[in-house]
Amino acid sequence: MEKSSEDATRGKERPGDGLFPVGRPEQVGTYLRELWRRRDYLVRVPLEDLRVQNAHTLLGNLWLLLNPVLQVAVYLLVFGVLIELDRGVDDYLAFLTVGVFVFHQTQRTVTAGARSVVSNAGLVRALRFPRAALPVGSAIGQLLSFAPVLVVMLAVTLAHGHAPNLRWISLPAILLALTAFGLGAGLLAARATHTYRDLENLLPFLFRLLFYLSGVLYSVDHFIDDEALRALFALDPLYCLITIWRWALIGTEVSGPVWAGTVIWPIITLVLGFVAFRSREATYGSWT
Repeated sequence: MEKSSEDATRGKERPGDGLFPVGRPEQVGTYLRELWRRRDYLVRVPLEDLRVQNAHTLLGNLWLLLNPVLQVAVYLLVFGVLIELDRGVDDYLAFLTVGVFVFHQTQRTVTAGARSVVSNAGLVRALRFPRAALPVGSAIGQLLSFAPVLVVMLAVTLAHGHAPNLRWISLPAILLALTAFGLGAGLLAARATHTYRDLENLLPFLFRLLFYLSGVLYSVDHFIDDEALRALFALDPLYCLITIWRWALIGTEVSGPVWAGTVIWPIITLVLGFVAFRSREATYGSWT
């Protein structure tokens, strides 16, 4: 009789009929394994979305390459022909191209992550899966779409006389840092957007402000002489990432605080984003 009671209690603790307690948080290791099991989905869906993105246009997926090329053409026309600016740096067009492309890549990754949960409400309500798969999948999609942009960015730097060198070996690690930061910020934005839908409308204005504060259009070293004030720019993760990309491609100088920020910001943002996202995972899909 006692044995039957113990078996019944054990059965309640570990149900064997396939049911699971709703809202019970999984251990981090189990959660990450669940994400890894869905790695094919996380890659194939963004690839398919990328393939059909311009399927109904005349030039098709050639637009993936044409878009960054046309952006560079606009910069060349405005800053190279109509307005001859150097902003205190040599090869300003290459300097500007790297800054704009890296900034926009971060913006697209964060924005896609912010929308990933609310735009998949039906999927969230219908299926049980690690919800982090949604912002992770969106980040992978943005990483894949960055490939033609990177090709154009490399072509622009080569056209300005910056031949491949040992710094180019760091590009995979720098790309990883850029993606990790975008994913972490996307997880945070997805968590916040689920609760406060207004954030989706505020994000463009936030990034517009960051565009002017992150040294995209100008050289901080040229306009700011105070070393302490320069060091404060390391508190801006976008400035750190943009500066490191410029160091790798066109050889600009990088200070110690910026190097530290490039390593620390992606790690902190990714960890905080993952923890914050999981803390409310059981509520996703419950909005009305």
